[in-house]
Amino acid sequence: MTRRPRPAARAVLSGVLAAVVVTVLLFPFVSGGWCADAADPGTSSCGTFQRSVVGIDTSIWFWLGGLAIVAFFTVLAVNRTAAGERATSST
Repeated sequence: MTRRPRPAARAVLSGVLAAVVVTVLLFPFVSGGWCADAADPGTSSCGTFQRSVVGIDTSIWFWLGGLAIVAFFTVLAVNRTAAGERATSST
């Protein structure tokens, strides 16, 4: 006989999978820069970029913010399922 995973375990697993997706989409994997030189030194400009594995412009703060949102909703889901298990198991 196979056991079904508890709702809290499913919520944690969903949170872990969401964290992996957020990491693939938002972790700054590639960093680079560019400079455009001009004849007049005052008009030269430079810039930098950070991109994820899939090519989305991102930063470490976007990634950390995404993980914080995933963690918040995972904890919320675990608390809701734990409260539901306590309510149904006491009857």
